[in-house]
Amino acid sequence: MSIAVVDACFLINWSRFRYREDLFKLYPRLALPEIVLSEIRSSDAKRFMLSLATSGKLIIIPRVNLIDREALKLFTLINSIPELPRIDEPEAYGLAYAKLHGIPFLTDNAAPRIAREFLREIREVQVLDSLEDLCRLYSGEYLLLRIKEFMRDTGIVFSKKRLREKRIEYEE
Repeated sequence: MSIAVVDACFLINWSRFRYREDLFKLYPRLALPEIVLSEIRSSDAKRFMLSLATSGKLIIIPRVNLIDREALKLFTLINSIPELPRIDEPEAYGLAYAKLHGIPFLTDNAAPRIAREFLREIREVQVLDSLEDLCRLYSGEYLLLRIKEFMRDTGIVFSKKRLREKRIEYEE
C-alpha cells in the first residue's frame, strides 16, 4: 500500500505512540484532509504532523467540491440512521476521499467502521483503526507487547471483545 487517508484522532493517537514510525511500514505516505487540521490542537501531534510533512510522509488534502459533495452524501446518510453512531464532517470527508480514490481510511472513531458494515455505499472502503494496524505490523507476543505499549502511551483502551475478535488474549 502506498497511501492512506487519516483523520485527527488516528494521527493524534499515533503521535503519542513510542513506535509511531512503524506505521510507515504499512503506509509510506499519509493524506490528511485540510478540514481535519483545526481538530489537531495538541502540540505533540502538531510537531509530529510537521515532521511528517517536511519529510514527505504526510500530504495535506485541500478541500475539493467533488469530495465535499460525496462527504455531504455520506454525512447525511450515516447520520440519518438512528442505529448508527454519528459521523462528523471531517470523518465524512476522509471517508469520501478514501472511497473516491480506492485507498484505506485510518480512524480510531467507531462511526465509519460501523457504518461500513451496514451501508453498501461504502462497503468497499477499507476502514482501519489502530488495533487493526497494530495486528498488521506485529505478531505473537510482540503484538501483545505493542498493544500494551500503545494503550499505555495513548490512553486508548481496546475492548476485550475487539481483542477476542483478533484472537488476542489480554489480561490487565
